[in-house]
Amino acid sequence: MALDTTQVQAIAEVLRTAPTLFDAAASWRERYPSVRTLRIGADEMRDETPALECGARRAYFARSDGMCVSVTREAGEANMVIFAEDGAAHGTR
Repeated sequence: MALDTTQVQAIAEVLRTAPTLFDAAASWRERYPSVRTLRIGADEMRDETPALECGARRAYFARSDGMCVSVTREAGEANMVIFAEDGAAHGTR
């Protein structure tokens, strides 16, 4: 399954409007429960280019074949989303 334009717009919306990164990821999961979602600290993604940015928050498109995950800039290749934020550690609210 690839991410479509509506989903990309929803990612941008939750990055802009959610009070916390935790809330952004939770809102996304509620809308699209079939799309795998990760929330991690931005330091863990420092060598990757985000697909979307809003202030300190970033979203990365990724694809997973089960065991391996790779970041892609193309929504049409992605079957998962990674949310990250400067200063946020993995799993923090």
